[in-house]
Amino acid sequence: MNHDYNPSKERHRDHKWIVQKAVREPDFKGIYAGDRQMPFNHEGRFSLKDEGVAQEIRQEYGPEVTVTRVNNIAAADRGHRYFFTTPALPWHKYDDQGRRIK
Repeated sequence: MNHDYNPSKERHRDHKWIVQKAVREPDFKGIYAGDRQMPFNHEGRFSLKDEGVAQEIRQEYGPEVTVTRVNNIAAADRGHRYFFTTPALPWHKYDDQGRRIK
């Protein structure tokens, strides 16, 4: 059963799942799911993009980890990464006194 709420306004977006360690056992350094070993980082979490693996982790590890779905906004939806500037155009050039240069 999928417990993630997915209204139609965000169905077009990609999602990722953050797996957070919920227990303080020092020997619990990672989990095995989706045919691979997934270690926790120094904060006790990792992220993945496969919903099936996220569901498998929820079912197998239960209260030992929390699995949270977050929006993975694409770079194109975030706007420009850089600030672009252009030189002043001739009809926008002014001198130090605020008079237009011709």
